[in-house]
Amino acid sequence: MSTPTDDALSTSPGNEPDSDTPVGEGSGADDTLRTLAALAMLGAAVIHFAFAPDHLSEETSHGVFFLISGWAQLLAAGALLFRWRPQRAWLYGSAVFNLGVAAIWLVSRTAGLPGEEPEAVGFPDSLATALEVFAAVAALAIALGWMSRTAVRRPNFGLAVVVPAVAVVAVVSASVVPALGGGHEHAHGDGGHDEHGHDGGAAEGETAAGGHDEHGHDGATAEGTDDFAATRIAALTGYLPQSDIDRIRQVNRDYLAAQIQDRSRLLAGLPEDERQARIDAFTQYSVDNALESENGAATGNDDMPDMHSHGPSVWQDLDNPADVLKLQGELQQAGPVMAQYPTAADAMAGGYMQVTPYVPGIGAHYLNIGRLLDGTFKPGEPEMLLYNGNDPTSKLVGLSYAVLGADPPAGFTGPNDVWHVHPGLCILGGLVVGPDQTPQELCDSIGAQKGGPFGNRSKMWMAHLWQVPGWESSWGLFSGENPAINLATSDVGHS
Repeated sequence: MSTPTDDALSTSPGNEPDSDTPVGEGSGADDTLRTLAALAMLGAAVIHFAFAPDHLSEETSHGVFFLISGWAQLLAAGALLFRWRPQRAWLYGSAVFNLGVAAIWLVSRTAGLPGEEPEAVGFPDSLATALEVFAAVAALAIALGWMSRTAVRRPNFGLAVVVPAVAVVAVVSASVVPALGGGHEHAHGDGGHDEHGHDGGAAEGETAAGGHDEHGHDGATAEGTDDFAATRIAALTGYLPQSDIDRIRQVNRDYLAAQIQDRSRLLAGLPEDERQARIDAFTQYSVDNALESENGAATGNDDMPDMHSHGPSVWQDLDNPADVLKLQGELQQAGPVMAQYPTAADAMAGGYMQVTPYVPGIGAHYLNIGRLLDGTFKPGEPEMLLYNGNDPTSKLVGLSYAVLGADPPAGFTGPNDVWHVHPGLCILGGLVVGPDQTPQELCDSIGAQKGGPFGNRSKMWMAHLWQVPGWESSWGLFSGENPAINLATSDVGHS
């Protein structure tokens, strides 16, 4: 016959208690805590499993961490529910492991993990951490006999277990359904960081189809379809016949070849035949892929978001009159710049230097390094000016803002300005000669370097403004590309 001093942690009725487990009364409360702790670990495990596949594809170590955490929590939950021996060891182990995982989350959200910036707090990771802390405290309470030392009335099972179980299932489901559908966000900066502080490799910047921009607003761009892909190419090539397109591409290749020849120290030491072969191979790839290689492409770098996407940017109305007035004032500040730098020659006289050749849809970029390095966003002081060709007489077609920092700037008032980075450009002597997706070996072959304009440690956030009269973008005021800037309207091949 059992007595009030029988072990409250016995594995089953009729079994002798473990010698290593606490003894006390109030086993009903202990049983309830045990069940709730197991439910909490099950919920945390589901969250870890839901987010593990994306991390395995981005960074193997991060995905393995999620899987190990999930399986360990499932194992501990089973140990508590089925009262595996030694019970006290399982209780202490569950508490230590869950507190350890929660501590990793806390560090990642405050000081940041080694080599990483502090991360933003999201709902799934906060929920998982709360469940882990609860499970740890409950396991300690059972192991140390906190609830067993005072005789208590056995709680109502429905209220004490079923209701919390339903609540856990509901909130965990709400947190992981987007992940199970392949749609959870990994944007750097605004609410897209993954569980327990590991950076995701997905877009930070506008997504390819109906994603969220850096300010966290949904629906920034239009759905990219096969029909639109053909329409886009036709628009950016100016609906010219193929013979004219081929001729202009050759002009672009010749211009790029001359730039590479002048800037490459590596090629200068090679025999003429080999030098020309490398230049031909590079310019062929760069010109042929200029329109396709940066459409929201994944960078493959956990520390960097993706590039800008193609297609129209759907305008999102501002419903606050104060915001409407503020945005209008910001756009008016940008107006005088257009009259100040009407040609590329004016830009160079004003301290800008050409950093990219002409590319349909975005033009040739001229950068003012002094404005860039001040690290601020000012509507009336764009860091870049965009022109419709590579000549000093080329016309201003747009403005571009660039800000260095870990996260995108607040930018223009409202959700419509979408910010992106270019972390994998092929750069030679200060000129971008190849797009982000240029193969490393091809970039190396001409003595150029892959990476962002200031290396992989500094993100240069960029946004376009298509407000120059006569060059407004029908795809949106801040669209990633402008169909008005095309091979037919460019100086390239026409001057």
